Amino acid sequence: MELNENMEKLTVSDNQDIFDHLRKLMEEESVSQEVLLNFLRKCSSKMDWSETSEILSSLIDGLMDVKINLNDFSEMYPSESDYELKVLQLFASRKATQISFLEIKNAVNPSENNPPQIESQMWTEITKFKNVKNLSINKHQFLLKDLMEMCKNMPSLNEIEVVIDCESELRIDDPQFIQEFSSSFKKIKEFMFAPTGRAFESYKTMSFYKKLMDFGIKNLPNLNRILPIGINFYMSKACMEMNITSQLQYLRLNAIYLEEFASKFDKFPSVQTLAVSWSEWNDNSEGRKINENKLNLLKNFTKLNDLHFSNFTSPEHLKHKMTINLKQIQETCPLLSTLEITVDDVEESQCMSSFTSLRYLDIIYDTESSEKVCLINLLSPPNLEVVHLKGFLVTRQGLREATSKIKGKAILTKVNKFRLYLKGHTSATVRGALENEGKRLVNAVLKMRQIDKEAVTFQYL
Repeated sequence: MELNENMEKLTVSDNQDIFDHLRKLMEEESVSQEVLLNFLRKCSSKMDWSETSEILSSLIDGLMDVKINLNDFSEMYPSESDYELKVLQLFASRKATQISFLEIKNAVNPSENNPPQIESQMWTEITKFKNVKNLSINKHQFLLKDLMEMCKNMPSLNEIEVVIDCESELRIDDPQFIQEFSSSFKKIKEFMFAPTGRAFESYKTMSFYKKLMDFGIKNLPNLNRILPIGINFYMSKACMEMNITSQLQYLRLNAIYLEEFASKFDKFPSVQTLAVSWSEWNDNSEGRKINENKLNLLKNFTKLNDLHFSNFTSPEHLKHKMTINLKQIQETCPLLSTLEITVDDVEESQCMSSFTSLRYLDIIYDTESSEKVCLINLLSPPNLEVVHLKGFLVTRQGLREATSKIKGKAILTKVNKFRLYLKGHTSATVRGALENEGKRLVNAVLKMRQIDKEAVTFQYL
């Protein structure tokens, strides 16, 4: 690397240490992004943004990273938008073919994020990164038409995560717009979009993002995933209107419509992750278990390996409990590696040792039931790596049996994280006895697996 002529003019005695460091860095064939950023932060405390950008210009050719977050550079001068644009232009002119992951992101809660609209000069510079595959921006928001134009000119782009202005035009019944939308995003595999913070204040504005998600499902069949960030919209309606085969790998559905949606299952052969809300307010039967017919429908998702059941608890006006049989889930979805459930009660009377595909088990009991669970059956899948059980009751004998099985290397032989949270509605004496047994169980896991203490937890809620 050669020292920029303009840099020579910047050398003054007050900054001699900076320029000594600069010359050393320039003698290296390459410089890591971490080293570069630390050096630029040092420069920014003594120089204005134009001088710091000259230093970056002198060092950028030695940067070998394929991923950058522009915010790491622009946060040095947060009030200088010209500096952010200057840095983007430097990377676009000198590193456009090298960068494959481009971010302009800061840490912010989506509901509090109201970023300025991205200027055409900036997104035009972004289109120069012809090899970028992953683009993630939350410091600026896009009009949908600008996002479409930008993506159309980035041939390698397949994942985007952006903030979209709820005032964007979305002409869902216009054939020409549908064609332009489909053409602009035809190579995108993951389409993640966040509402602006102000959109969370109004149902009307939030409905724009639901329409955008449904519109994307129906008109972008090559998508693997489309999700609004910070909102859980159901996809059932759009899926039921699907007439072409989709490559979606993630679906979020409402169980109420499962039977109606069943005729369209063949349009979604690639689904690997399924989130189902199981709250059925119109069912008043007593002693009701999960609707087995609906659960059996999930057999149609032959590639399913990640299953999430939410709202699997009774509405307050119902007196019965929602109960699910884990053995039935195994028989319905034999390839599951991840199972997450929020439920009133679990039927775990059968040993699950044949559930060899299961790696991640997360069950939250949302009930006032006094029934005890059979812990060793829940922990019997032989390849479990992560276990999280919360809100349940267990007997002292049940803990002893689990500890014995662990010591005998009959269960949890591959676990890396283990968390048990008991309900606290017991007497002080019983609680003390259970806590002692819990400590023995924790020690048995730690001794067998030789993992960090922070990875194993046993406590009362």
